[in-house]
Amino acid sequence: MCGINGIIFKKNEIEIHKILEMNMMLKHRGPDQSGFLKHNNLLLGHTRLSILDLSKKGSQPMSSDGRYWIVYNGEVYNYLEIKEELIKKNYKFYSNTDTEVILNAFAEWGEKCFEKFNGEWALAILDKKEDVLIISRDGIGYKPCYIFEDNDYFSFSSEIKPLFSLYKSLNFDSSNLGIASESLFYSSKTIFENITQLTQGRLIKVNLRSNEKKIIRWDYPLSKLPKVSPSYKENTENYFDLLYKSTKLRLRSDVSIGTSLSGGLDSSAIFCLLNLLESKNETDQNKVNLSPIIMDYKDMLSKTEAQELSKAYKKESLVVADKEENIQDTKEIISKLETAEEFFMQFNLYKKQKNRGLKISIDGHGADEFLGYPHYFPELSVDIFNNLINSYKTVLAFGGENSKIRFKKLFGLGDKIANEIPFMATPNTKNYFSKYIDVKEYDSSFQIINEDLDTLSDFNYSLKFTYLISYCGWFQFFLNKWDRASMANSIEVRMPFLDPNVRLFGLALSTEHKIKNSKSKSILRDSFKKHLPDSIYNQNFKQGLTQHKFDFNASKYLNFVQTIISEKKFKENGLWDINKISQDINNKENINNIWRLCKYYLMLEGFKENFVSLENVDINKESFNNLSN
Repeated sequence: MCGINGIIFKKNEIEIHKILEMNMMLKHRGPDQSGFLKHNNLLLGHTRLSILDLSKKGSQPMSSDGRYWIVYNGEVYNYLEIKEELIKKNYKFYSNTDTEVILNAFAEWGEKCFEKFNGEWALAILDKKEDVLIISRDGIGYKPCYIFEDNDYFSFSSEIKPLFSLYKSLNFDSSNLGIASESLFYSSKTIFENITQLTQGRLIKVNLRSNEKKIIRWDYPLSKLPKVSPSYKENTENYFDLLYKSTKLRLRSDVSIGTSLSGGLDSSAIFCLLNLLESKNETDQNKVNLSPIIMDYKDMLSKTEAQELSKAYKKESLVVADKEENIQDTKEIISKLETAEEFFMQFNLYKKQKNRGLKISIDGHGADEFLGYPHYFPELSVDIFNNLINSYKTVLAFGGENSKIRFKKLFGLGDKIANEIPFMATPNTKNYFSKYIDVKEYDSSFQIINEDLDTLSDFNYSLKFTYLISYCGWFQFFLNKWDRASMANSIEVRMPFLDPNVRLFGLALSTEHKIKNSKSKSILRDSFKKHLPDSIYNQNFKQGLTQHKFDFNASKYLNFVQTIISEKKFKENGLWDINKISQDINNKENINNIWRLCKYYLMLEGFKENFVSLENVDINKESFNNLSN
């Protein structure tokens, strides 16, 4: 994994220091090397986290023939298979990287090459001959790619903060600022003016001569759904086989690999597979460390199960104890994560991985959305039962009293339920800051959803609902969380559940094969029944790392917020009404919304504090090499 940047200068002379500044702000994503390329009015930048072929042969920007150049963030796990195919077509290779494979694959198949890749990526390929830049993002949207455009620049980056270098400032978009973070992922929007995100499964083609741009969708998951057996037993065997192959594929590495364990079903399944691969001598034991990290936070429900599973495989776990967060570190963490959500536990997990000398963590994220997330049990259960009374009883058994309300929304819809899909999958676009910020009405046209509604009409309700949850925004927000938390600590996270063969198989399964006996993810449970202890197999709750929550009943946290809003820069910000904020704080009203606004402010201040200006640096080969090292 790495960091990528690029700037097209529309009017002004090229300023090389800007791409170097962007690289500096992505050094955490790629601490091993950095580089840049100048072509006409284009600059491409890259920071490298060395995973495959640690030599300088893996440096980027990279070219194999002088025509095509690439900056690339991600992993294409099936690169060896594609490489063999290209060798048969007389392509020569000079490195052992997947980067060079991507370049030659593009030279051979053009944009169709992305359909061959099993992995996650955000990349940019320059065609010097045609003066065309192609920016591509993987089909599930794990690796991020942000776009900035105004009259002077067209720019892209793996994160938002490098775009700060274009003007030494970023402005909030008042219409988007108060919208829940996960809701923005249903579109290409962000909380900043002039900044969007390239959505998953798409590429943008830029003509460097005319500045004409075209967004093309290359990934259509609904057209790739596999045929699944009507036999539950056969499907459990097939699912286990697919996940086994996916996990094995993600062991390809020239650096050290570790894992974490929550005691939940998903991480336990991956942990079992890693140990099974080890027992079959299909892992490099000099590189793979299967002593898992277990987070002992107060909200972790299965620490004991995680420890027992670790002991069963004779692995000594590292338990990270709960601790009170230093609120003074909030600015730094939030600016690194680029979200107002308090994913401190996720950040601390990968900080521990880094401290152990690891560069890769193979983890169990990504199963829920394709196999039946417990939170959506009421919706999915409708597909199981013809008898709504039985469905109602099952929903209550799983979801408790809160499920009554949700079930009532579904009751009586009958054949109309398919027409309710857009409504049910559309996020809540309430603006949390409407009291403090003069906002326009939010544009709730979610183009990602709308593109697939006609195609979805051919499928049953369960698949429609699962597809929208997995591919149309919500899940991409969570993937973004894991990317930020890991890459802030220079850790690459590999997720076997995100393998396209695994996730599409899960998507295609009938609801009856996902939910049995009031338990979710039945196909996964029964695939691993002989490998898991009963305590994990029979779990009936969602286990995972939650958000850290500050207790504002505690005076020190309230005082911290009061200190923030009293800052001169906060008071003088013309975007929000400081008088209303101060009044509510004094009355201890709307504290959570005010704290949310403060976090966005801290994020931007963190960008400013971590920015390193190189405007007055003499850019030459020697000075650049010093900066790179």
